[in-house]
Formats: sequence, structure tokens, C-alpha cells
Amino acid sequence: MSKENYGLKLKIDLSQETASTLDGQSKICNWLYNHLVEQASILKQKFINQDKEAGKILYTKRGLRNLLPKIKRDNPFLKVVHSSPLKNTALRCSEAIQAHQKSKKGKRKGKMCWPKFRGWKRGWFSLFYDEPNKGFYIEGQTLFLSLGRGEDRKQRSIQLMIPDAHLLKDKTIRNLRIVSELGAYYAIFTIEQEKKVQKPVSKVIALDPNHKNFAYGVDTDKTAIEIAAPIWLKNYDKRIDELKSRRDRCLKNAKVIKKVDAEGNPTQKEKTLASKEWKKRNHTLQEALRKRREQTKTFMFTVAHLLFKKYDCVAIGDYAPHGAGDSTQMRRGMNNRSLLGRFKKVLSWVGQKSGKNFLIFDEKGTTRTCNDCDAIVEGGLPPKIRVWRCSNCQAVHIRDENAAINGLGKVLRDLAEKGVMKITPKVSGSDLAPKERWAWCVLPSDVIVTSRG
Repeated sequence: MSKENYGLKLKIDLSQETASTLDGQSKICNWLYNHLVEQASILKQKFINQDKEAGKILYTKRGLRNLLPKIKRDNPFLKVVHSSPLKNTALRCSEAIQAHQKSKKGKRKGKMCWPKFRGWKRGWFSLFYDEPNKGFYIEGQTLFLSLGRGEDRKQRSIQLMIPDAHLLKDKTIRNLRIVSELGAYYAIFTIEQEKKVQKPVSKVIALDPNHKNFAYGVDTDKTAIEIAAPIWLKNYDKRIDELKSRRDRCLKNAKVIKKVDAEGNPTQKEKTLASKEWKKRNHTLQEALRKRREQTKTFMFTVAHLLFKKYDCVAIGDYAPHGAGDSTQMRRGMNNRSLLGRFKKVLSWVGQKSGKNFLIFDEKGTTRTCNDCDAIVEGGLPPKIRVWRCSNCQAVHIRDENAAINGLGKVLRDLAEKGVMKITPKVSGSDLAPKERWAWCVLPSDVIVTSRG
């Protein structure tokens, strides 16, 4: 049986001292990345001047990585970091250069620029241990992480507490990445497992994504499900705006400190420190952002698991917001608070993990096409119209339900053509019309299911 990998992200509980140690490791890797970008720019100029040896270093997968021994001799402080994160920092820089080259030659979609210098404050540089049990191992709830030996050749390590480490029991761990997001630290493990056999398809649901509600679905059992949008996101955004306003009223550059070199002599460089009040309010803001993100993830995964528990195939329309909206408030609600793009990735991951099918269908024309007679409303339907009557057959349609029925017809025809369905189903609108309707309201604490008749 073939293998497949998936990621498991677990929160780390650690002290302020241990957090400072991890930050130090990240800063050193960030410095190395910037140093390699600088060296790469020099090699690029040499290659332009017909130096073929420079090209062999710059444009090969492990060329920059092979420079590490010399860089470590010239900069001994690098030795306090384990070899795996340092090696993968160099490989990360090489991958950015390779992506840039492929983009120039048209072998990659999108435009990739030459790698730029990174600011550590803007993005915490992750620590990647790419080999199983090399530089890290788990005992109970404790993650033992190896650091570098340093110039004194003494082995250094730290211990990190992972409350949910039981989820790793009897799992095959391929690698580990340490990241920091919004002031919290996480360990992301890549787990190898047997690839699940795809289950046969008998029950299918097609979802029409929206902004008025989160999604409206119709299934092959003639049941309609309306999934309520997470209205609590609006309250979070209001709270976050207040916290940002209070923080920005505080003095950010409160104190200027002159930098010194390794010998203690003052240099021309300076750095500024924020006031205690700014740091306090910024910490509160980061906590609010982290809580918003976690509850958003809980909402999406709860919906995805509920759907795949009931259905063998979940399909969703390809709609995504593109900056539309009549007002600033509406545009923000449709774009900033929209979870549709991320939700499709969550559905794909949950479907793959459960051995079930996930599809994205083209929903163009599904809203304005009558599911009974296939008549098309010229010019489309304005968003404010939620119920409409077909001028051809006089059938009355609920806007989102009509779109979901048309989407389900497309999905069933596609599955039948591929031979995925056991029995080719009827796909006319009258055969798929719902006989009962339900509403799902997914809250952070519970899921409320209500019958709509």
C-alpha cells in the first residue's frame, strides 16, 4: 500500500527564557539567510561576467549549502545552531533562486522576484529539522530539541512541553518545523501513514458558497442544508480595530540605543525600543488575533468534518471574492472576513484524510438558470433578490437553493462520466428538488441544527 504525508500542528508551552532561546536560534538563521542572499548577488554578478564556477554554486540545488563550512569558520556564532536548521536555511535560499529562474523562463506560473533580505521582526524564521529523530525526539509530553555545540564543543539542548503530544503516539514522524505565530509557538510534525483507499460514492452534496450565509447545500437524499455564516467574526474585527487604535496612540519609538560592536565600541547604528504601554497593548492585540484565527480554524474544520461524516463526496462552487462591494464596509465584510478560499483547502485536506471525494465545480450561471426548464435570466439576478419566479415555467425558486441544485446536477453528471458513482443518477431539477430543509449554526462551543420544514 502506498504512503502519504500530512502535517500535525501542536502548540508548545514554554517559559520566557526558552522562548528567548528559540528567538535567538531563529534570528541566527535569519542572519544566515540574508548573508546567503548577499553572497548570491555577488555570485550572480560574477556569472554575468562569464565566471562559470560562480554559476555552479549559484544555480545548483546544494551550491549555497556547500558554502556553510567556510561561513561557520568566519562566523563562529553560527555553531550554536544545530546543523539541520542551518542546512535548510541555505536550501531555502537556493529554492527561492530556482523559483526565480523558472519564472523568468516561463516554467512556473506567476512572477517570482530575486530573493530579498528578510526582516526578522516582520516574520519569525522557522527552524526546520528535516531528518527523523535527528536533532529532536519525543518522550511523553516533552520535545527534546538539540542546538549547536558552540565553540566550547558542549552539547546544548532545550526541552519544550507539548500538551497534545499523545496525538503522536504510534505515528511515524518524518520531520519537524518550529514556528511562531502571533506570539505563540508551534511544532509542526510531518506524519507518514498508509494511504487510505478511496471509498465508493453513494451520497453527494453540492455547496453554493455565499456571503449572506456561509454556504447552501443540496444532497442526493433531497435534503437542503443552509450553513450560517460566522457572524462573530464581525465582533472580532470591531474589537481588533479598537485594540489597534489604542496601541497606535502609544509611543512606539520611546528610547534610542546606540549599537556596539563585538569589542564593545559604539557604532553609527541605532535601534529604537517601544514604550512599555505600547508593548502591553500590542501583546493584547496579538492575543485577540490569535484567538480569532483559532476560532476561525475550529469553525472551518467543524463544518468540514460534519459534511464528510454524512457524505461520500462533497463538492463546492469555485466562487471567490474579488474585491467587489458597494461600500467600504461591504468590501471588508466580503473580502477580509471571507473564509471561502481557506475553507476549500480544509475540505480538500479532510476529504483526503477520510478517504472520501472532494470536488470544485464551475458555478457559472447556476444562480440565474432555472433548474426545472433550464431557462436563463438575462442580465442575472441582483444580490438583494433571494426568491424569484421563472418567467418561462413560472416555478418559484429560492436563490441559493436553485444554484445548489444546478451545481449538484453538474457534479452528478461529472461523477457518472468518470464512472465513480455505482448507479448513474437522474440529474433533472425536479428529481433533485429538496423535500426537507435544515439550518446549521456552528458556534465556537456547539453546533445547532434546526429544521426549516
